[in-house]
Amino acid sequence: MKQFSTARLAAAEIAAEIARMAPAWTPEQETAVAEIVAAVRDRGDDAVIEHVRRLDWPQASPAALRVPAGEIEAAARDVGDEALTAFREAVAEVRRFHEAFVPEDRLDARPDGTVLGERYVPIDVAGVLAPAGRAPYPSSLMMTAVPAQAAGVPRIIVASPPQRDGRVRPEVLAMAQVLGLNEIYRVGGAVAVAALAFGTETIPRVDKIAGPGNEYVMLAKRAVYGVVGVDGLYGPSEVVVIADEEAPPGLVAADLIAQAEHGAGSLAVVISPSERLLLAVTEELNRRAEGHARTILETRGAAVLTRDLDEACEVANALAPEHLELMVREPMPLVAKIRHAGCILLGDDSPAPVGDYMAGPSHVLPTGRTARFSSGLGVRDFMTRSSVIRVSREWLQRHGKTVQQFANLEGFQGHAESVGERISRR
Repeated sequence: MKQFSTARLAAAEIAAEIARMAPAWTPEQETAVAEIVAAVRDRGDDAVIEHVRRLDWPQASPAALRVPAGEIEAAARDVGDEALTAFREAVAEVRRFHEAFVPEDRLDARPDGTVLGERYVPIDVAGVLAPAGRAPYPSSLMMTAVPAQAAGVPRIIVASPPQRDGRVRPEVLAMAQVLGLNEIYRVGGAVAVAALAFGTETIPRVDKIAGPGNEYVMLAKRAVYGVVGVDGLYGPSEVVVIADEEAPPGLVAADLIAQAEHGAGSLAVVISPSERLLLAVTEELNRRAEGHARTILETRGAAVLTRDLDEACEVANALAPEHLELMVREPMPLVAKIRHAGCILLGDDSPAPVGDYMAGPSHVLPTGRTARFSSGLGVRDFMTRSSVIRVSREWLQRHGKTVQQFANLEGFQGHAESVGERISRR
């Protein structure tokens, strides 16, 4: 792990050094995605099938893109009762959380008859990406679809890449059945994003695309934004652990190793004012980390020594990580000092995996320091907010002249006259 100290570098400088350790999108990747998006936009199913055959399933055809109900049911049988029980238990917990945070319409009704407020409405169609690369990720399908369902989205389209034999991973299909989702298409990556954004002869166009993916998925999301809504641009997974002198070194090391399992580009950082703790964690990592995890920790791992916990929070805020674990004696006072983090996990018994799989909030979270301006996926991401305005004649008589002044200053005479006619009307 790389070593840093706030005695030598400021918090922002340390964050910048760590950020430079992250992989970047290449011009070649951007060009490839632009070509895929343009092809799907212009040629629909033909382009989708061409790319699916080349990348995933050589026998793909438009008629076979949609997964039939029987295949979904068979997948649920294949994964077995134990997995289905785990899926149902996790879905219940995640659904309970999101349903508790559905926003309510708010209206400010004033004595003069003026009514001002906001109204929330679910989008019509959501596209959900269910990745399946080195392994299936039924948890990502759950963590993306449940907020949409809690928001009241009436139609959810799932896109998941097929294997070489054309089958979608049974774990993903079994989770879809538990969620009650039955409109699933065998397509993934940038091709899926483009197909959902523009629609094809077979795949419906959606209003918003959500869910994690690789760099090609993120570049495709960026390319189609504006044609369709997207939830965010997510990079490699991240965990930052703030630990005090009482934190168990073994638990800190375990969480950093768990983070390294996410693969290339993953970020694992421990920050502490205790040099003894950092040395103990390093020793644990040297003893326990093996193979791929060790490589990740050597290239994207860091230990930061600070003067105190307040300074540790400054470094964490500068990093704006996806997951921030507060493994300190009293975590709650530190929460108020954290401004930028996708998910804050408090105490020794709240590691990132509980948030990944079951606690409630979605694990679809901002990465790459984007927690400075974005948030984790939630029900509001699948809703639109409309302003509601009804002004009374009393309000118009009192404020109408001011409205006209603004209109005249900005050169909109028609705007001023529209209000003026109402002021003079009896």
